[in-house]
Amino acid sequence: MKIRCARALWSMVASATLLSVSQADTTLVDAAAAYPEGPLWRDGKLLYVEYTGPGVKVWDGKRVASYWSGEHCGASGLITYRHNHLLVACYDSNSIVELDEAGKQIRAIDKDSAGKPFIGPNDFTADGSGGIYLSASGVYDLKAPISGTILYLSPTAGTLREVADLIHYSNGLTLSKDGKSLLVAEMLAGRILTFPINADGSLGRRAVWARMQDLAAPTAREDGYNGPDGFKLGPDGNYYIAQNGSGRVLVVNDEKKLLRIITVPTPYVTNVNFGADGAETLYITGVFDPWKAPFPGAVYRWTN
Repeated sequence: MKIRCARALWSMVASATLLSVSQADTTLVDAAAAYPEGPLWRDGKLLYVEYTGPGVKVWDGKRVASYWSGEHCGASGLITYRHNHLLVACYDSNSIVELDEAGKQIRAIDKDSAGKPFIGPNDFTADGSGGIYLSASGVYDLKAPISGTILYLSPTAGTLREVADLIHYSNGLTLSKDGKSLLVAEMLAGRILTFPINADGSLGRRAVWARMQDLAAPTAREDGYNGPDGFKLGPDGNYYIAQNGSGRVLVVNDEKKLLRIITVPTPYVTNVNFGADGAETLYITGVFDPWKAPFPGAVYRWTN
């Protein structure tokens, strides 16, 4: 997320024995989204954020409307929280906003429990026990000091603590298929890390789960900024990786074998999530031009 370099439109390269490449089953949900991210299906509606838009939007299957507006937020991530609340990652204001069931802001968090600010809150995943992991990406610059972190919001005390650091732009994250590890997209390193999860939500020693170059053949004009963005474990047990700068979503199984490539017209794919029928429906967010206002993007629905 937050691509800071210009690239020409992509061309996709893939070798394919038994590999499916699909765009034909992709339809538009919102053709005028302003840097969309964080799709979330809830209560028969699609919620998603706009980084350069009002904040959170909602699609009821027929029309798009504003759900929540936060000035200077720069919304980048969204997740359901306890009591049917929502958490919004505000990338620009370096904060997390909690919304109640009516979409009203009830609090904002801009420091962890030790009083330390976090930089660039980006995406969330739930741990299955009421806790929430958050990526705080740090500075989006290959030459800048590595400053990405992971924070954990406790399900009991509600405390937010740092559980991993020195990640080169931590971005999308998800639990592993067995629920024992946290997988984190290290975007500027072009790879996905894995951390064992301890009983208290803290994380063990990191390892490399996969490198993007080993999952799929590169697209034209890839550079050091082409890496994994949003990242989800699907209901089918496969991993769905938004590859920003390549206009595609990679579908990979637990053995890191590439099963499918889903392409969309937006070169800068930011995130993915699933509909009511599980992996049969995938919602995809992306941006055409992340440099020039109004930062045009789109939200897609892909059906299997």
